Amino acid sequence: MKRYFPLLSPALFILIALVAFPTVYLLFVSTQQWLLSMPNRDFVGLGNFIDLFEAPDFHSALLTTIIYVVASTLLTATAGFVLAFLMSGNLRGRNVMRTIIVLPLIVPPVVAGFSWKFLLSREVGLVGGWFLPGLGFEAAMLADPKLAMVSILIADLWSKTPLMFLIFLAGLQAIPDELYEMATMDGTRMGSLIRYIILPLLRPTIGLALVLRLIDAINVFDLIYVMTTGGPGTATQTLPLLGWKIGFNYFNFGQASALAVIMLVLVVVPSTIIIRRFTRLAA
Repeated sequence: MKRYFPLLSPALFILIALVAFPTVYLLFVSTQQWLLSMPNRDFVGLGNFIDLFEAPDFHSALLTTIIYVVASTLLTATAGFVLAFLMSGNLRGRNVMRTIIVLPLIVPPVVAGFSWKFLLSREVGLVGGWFLPGLGFEAAMLADPKLAMVSILIADLWSKTPLMFLIFLAGLQAIPDELYEMATMDGTRMGSLIRYIILPLLRPTIGLALVLRLIDAINVFDLIYVMTTGGPGTATQTLPLLGWKIGFNYFNFGQASALAVIMLVLVVVPSTIIIRRFTRLAA
């Protein structure tokens, strides 16, 4: 091990500088009462966490985050798998279709948010102001507390599905063609083919896709901020938006750090469960 240390030391230094040190410092700041208006910082232990758990805004943001993360992960993963399965066959023009499907991936989330905010606008939007009213749907989606989250999920589905598509497409292309040929010769139906052959072989890929999407979804800020700023009211205020409000509106860096620690736990625990679950099943 000692002879490999000189080779590993640059990577270890970068890992410590970019991951370990910020994480330890975040844990330290979360135990401090750090207000930008106060010159001194005081140790409060779990005080910031207790204040967060007692705040109604935290409970609302936590519930909104869970709803958004679960819905976004399931929708994008399902849509990505379906598209990948369809595009993995020998279809005419599949390369062009793959390119079209992947195009939203190169659009920055801020641009995607502004685009969908304009499209869903009740006054001038192509979808919100013309298409939906033509179907008899008169509600303003971004102004309705119940429909604002649906609007964000629509934009998120458009923006994030291409990544799931690429992951699942790579997984499907790694499955030997001989398995499909044998299943076809045995008269296996499409549903049985997917259930008993494709999905079991894709378990590691599914686990990877779910973990990546979970990490991305729980940290989404720009898309929601651009489209609704957490509104109307607090209908779409997730934990990242609440953390931004606490840190940069109220300048309470200690409590904002405590919220970041909670978000870290919310990422690590489900990700660990998913990895262990799908790794065990794959083995």
